[in-house]
Amino acid sequence: MIIIWILLGLFLLYLFLIAPRVPRRSLKGLSGLYAHRGLWNEERPENSLPAFRAAVAAGYGIETDVHITRDDQLVVFHDDSLKRMCGDGRNLPDCTLAELRQLRLKGTEETIPTFDEFLDAAGGKVPLVIEIKTDKRITLLCEKVNERLTRYEGPYCIESFDPRAVRWYRKHRPDVIRGQLTFGLVKPSKMPKTPITRLLASQIGNALGRPDFMACEHETDHSLPLRLVQKLYHPHLAAWTVRSQKELSRLIERYEIQIFEQFIPLEK
Repeated sequence: MIIIWILLGLFLLYLFLIAPRVPRRSLKGLSGLYAHRGLWNEERPENSLPAFRAAVAAGYGIETDVHITRDDQLVVFHDDSLKRMCGDGRNLPDCTLAELRQLRLKGTEETIPTFDEFLDAAGGKVPLVIEIKTDKRITLLCEKVNERLTRYEGPYCIESFDPRAVRWYRKHRPDVIRGQLTFGLVKPSKMPKTPITRLLASQIGNALGRPDFMACEHETDHSLPLRLVQKLYHPHLAAWTVRSQKELSRLIERYEIQIFEQFIPLEK
């Protein structure tokens, strides 16, 4: 009986840890289709100003990523490494803004935009999903992102794989809609199965941030922990990354936010 009571207590503790924000808040003005890193193609690199302007012109929301440079400037870029997009062997957080300005995106004339330039391109015309990247200076990153967004007029929400960022917004800006990025540790997930990724996949990081929505790698959203969160607490859901109209048609009824790339959706 003692063992049974211990197991029951651990299970109840787990249910407490995985809970998102309850009761859930409305996503009014934020639901719909979001161009992943802008509406990019071979001529318009991902997370470039032309890709952002194209998404605005087409009427799509924009999902993007924000990093902090060595000299404390905010820039819009996805990877930690500059290799894939710029052919440079350094990591972005080790560079100053001036150093980054010397690089070009995918062989074009486009440079890495600042967060200010991105917000100017969006102009409050479409909703934004802003991913705060994991960084050893996560508190400073959150503070600087928030400071800039307080001067931005337009709908937006934040999300992060890092529960510390979601927690920062829960504590300091509880009015802002916040999301926890997540995935299941089952195929076809390409995420390395490190202790950190296993922690995220277990959903217990929700205890830190109590997110308004779960941003799911939709191909692995049948994992048991995520299913349990959805069944018990009914959080809002965002799907990443949708890469075909067939996938979108299958997901659009279940996910209130759909983050797409590599095709132009028929629905808006």
